Amino acid sequence: MSPSAPPASGPRSRRRAATVLRTGLGTVLGLAAASLVALLVPLHWAQDTVVSRDGFTRVVGTLAEDRPFQEELARTAVEQMADRIVGERATGVGFLDRILEDAVRRAADVAADLTSDPAYQRAWTESLARTHEANVPVDGGVDEAPKNLVLDIGPVLQEVDAAVQRAVGVDVGLTDRESRITVPGSNTGRLIEAGTRLTDMAVPLTWAAAVLAVLALLVTRHRFATLAVLGLGTLAGLGVVWLLVEQGVQRASGMLGADPVVRLAADRVVVLLTGSLGEQMATAAWAAGITGVVGLVGAILVSGGSRRGPRPTA
Repeated sequence: MSPSAPPASGPRSRRRAATVLRTGLGTVLGLAAASLVALLVPLHWAQDTVVSRDGFTRVVGTLAEDRPFQEELARTAVEQMADRIVGERATGVGFLDRILEDAVRRAADVAADLTSDPAYQRAWTESLARTHEANVPVDGGVDEAPKNLVLDIGPVLQEVDAAVQRAVGVDVGLTDRESRITVPGSNTGRLIEAGTRLTDMAVPLTWAAAVLAVLALLVTRHRFATLAVLGLGTLAGLGVVWLLVEQGVQRASGMLGADPVVRLAADRVVVLLTGSLGEQMATAAWAAGITGVVGLVGAILVSGGSRRGPRPTA
């Protein structure tokens, strides 16, 4: 009798187990890298756009050229003060009160027309810089973020007040108004403090994500499949992060108080910043989607080729 051949199932099963282990480890590492990338996109955006004073004024400063918004803001500020003036200075004499009301209306028109003046636009940019310094503890700003949001619109109020007095001769009292407006109940302090700490970690987290992605591709035997995990996992993570951002914006909008000037300015700034973040995340989502599709198509082609195997020769 000839000796029986050793069973081949042992080495084959060990190779299969090793392949499964490497595939699972590569998938876990790929998902970890994808999760970090999804978080890093808004973190880098916040570092460049919110934490940085120059980035903040560059993005939000574009509102200086948004004439409809600036007209509405200036008109709202003047009308708010004018209502108080009319109430305080009403004489009860019809024609005198009508003269006062006409002067107030002219003052609001002057304020709205002023928004195209370069001096007003410079005042708007200065107000943004002051507001950033009053809230964010970086770039020479405050040592600690205040508990509630602080808006410093002093330069804008001074510019509008001076223009109205020159054109109409009516002192609407904007310079007497407190230039720093605290929004009670906004509770932005903890959010800003946490945000600055997280953005400080953006660079090391970026390196960590890169290392995890490289390890995932090195460990696994199915590199195209892992590439698909990296791309599609990042895409899904970005979607989750965007949903969280939208919920945060909705909560923040409900904490802006009742002051019409504050609500108008803060709402518009939030919309602009959210749009800027949305553009960054959309770009990242396109890149992640393309990466995922390339990995998926590559994995399908490789799998199909391995199943066919070499054709037998005659």
